[in-house]
Amino acid sequence: MAWTTAEVARMSGTTARTLRHYDAVGLLVPAGTGAGGVRLYEREHLLRLQRILLLRELGVPVAVVGQVLDGERDEVAALRAHADRLEEEGGRLARLAETARRTAAHLEGEGDMTEQQFFEGLASDRDRYEEELVGRHGEGVRAAFAEARERTAGWSREDYERGGREHRELAERMGAAKRGGAAPGDDAVQALVAEHHAAVAAHWTPDRTAYRGLADTYVEDERFRAYYDDVEPGLAAWLREAMGLWADAHLA
Repeated sequence: MAWTTAEVARMSGTTARTLRHYDAVGLLVPAGTGAGGVRLYEREHLLRLQRILLLRELGVPVAVVGQVLDGERDEVAALRAHADRLEEEGGRLARLAETARRTAAHLEGEGDMTEQQFFEGLASDRDRYEEELVGRHGEGVRAAFAEARERTAGWSREDYERGGREHRELAERMGAAKRGGAAPGDDAVQALVAEHHAAVAAHWTPDRTAYRGLADTYVEDERFRAYYDDVEPGLAAWLREAMGLWADAHLA
């Protein structure tokens, strides 16, 4: 059985324009065309579209979705992994919503809250991310998190926001360098990596192995890969190579 673009748009809740875009970028190419050039989709295309939309719900940019799908060899395992992440995200949002409701009630004089409770649902995600990295890279990661917590203990929200803006600006300059054809080993690129290392060192001081591990995380972790590849497609892998070269030249 085959479905037209309009039928697929209705059943999936997306738009015909979006489906045409997915076709144009090679993300979801129809099985063929029917009378009058109407695009036709089969069951396998509906399943792929479901996975595309799941990844989009998780915040993965369109430019990265295809890379993620191409790297998934076991469709059932991939769907279960997506389901787990959506459940985690749902739990995170539920915790944040409850914190927001309690804070609103507190401000209206309905109940007490400690300052620590203002941040419930936030610190737990940081701890969960720490556990993810420990599972991937070993117990040595805990020392880096402990160092980062100590160094940023006195930071204000403005400090974090400024750091985020500076990191994004650096990523944009890296993206522009890659877009312009610069190679990871070029002097100008290595100078950008030196800036990146200095920014990381404001939180914790990575040696060569740790900095290379961070570079690997930028590619292996969907969240980091999506962040960088949203700036410029392929930037995460390009940056990993550049960071590896810099680490070998400057770190012990």
